[in-house]
Amino acid sequence: MAGGTELEIVTLKIRAADISLEGQDVLSEKEHERLSGMHEGARPAFVTARSMLRHSLADYMGLTPIAVPLLQEGAGKRIYLDGFSEHEPPFYSVSHTGGAEDSIAAVTVSDVSPIGIDIQQLDPVVDWARVAERRFPASEWALLSAMPEEEARMLFFTLWAIKESFVKMEDGTLMPYLRGIELDLSGDSVRLVSPTPKGLEDAFIYFHFLPEFHLVIALVSEKPIKLNLDCDIRLSQRRADPFDNTNIGTDENAA
Repeated sequence: MAGGTELEIVTLKIRAADISLEGQDVLSEKEHERLSGMHEGARPAFVTARSMLRHSLADYMGLTPIAVPLLQEGAGKRIYLDGFSEHEPPFYSVSHTGGAEDSIAAVTVSDVSPIGIDIQQLDPVVDWARVAERRFPASEWALLSAMPEEEARMLFFTLWAIKESFVKMEDGTLMPYLRGIELDLSGDSVRLVSPTPKGLEDAFIYFHFLPEFHLVIALVSEKPIKLNLDCDIRLSQRRADPFDNTNIGTDENAA
């Protein structure tokens, strides 16, 4: 780059959640209390995501994972580092999706820029058209409504994931961002049409689709970065696709 300034390399790490809950040994007492009160299906993603975040922050801070001072006031609230301002590094974001046996978790940490990530699995049950018509800007709904069904569904979840990433980066609430974030998809890269609800006029926007997992990945950063995608989702950790009838057979262990 001009001036000799190199972009920070930021790693976005994505893993299948471990149904054995391996990694809970690094959780804090408060996190264990929350885990014990969770529905069984939510536990693998929570443990995997929180363990990944603790390990990533530990590498940055020179601490053991269990010593990272993560705090959260309640489910759905922002995760923060005790004693650190939200305006100073490390910046980080977490996302997870799916059920007990097919959940996927993602984590990223940045030294230079506020950042947000979101992952979404394409859900065939969601009435995406109804949501987009009511919640998205008119220009995005016009584009989606003119596209074939499958392409429109994938774009809807992509737009949703990008908007959700901005929510996380700016610690906002979802509904203003669904309509307030308008994206221009006409060029080589996605860009903001107008400022975000908190006034950001430009951002680094990344998205990717993994068809084998029906998974949309999105990341936004306040400043330019160089992204390293570290995606290692092991098929052996996932249950069979309920829409795939090619492996139907007799369970030898069935009663």
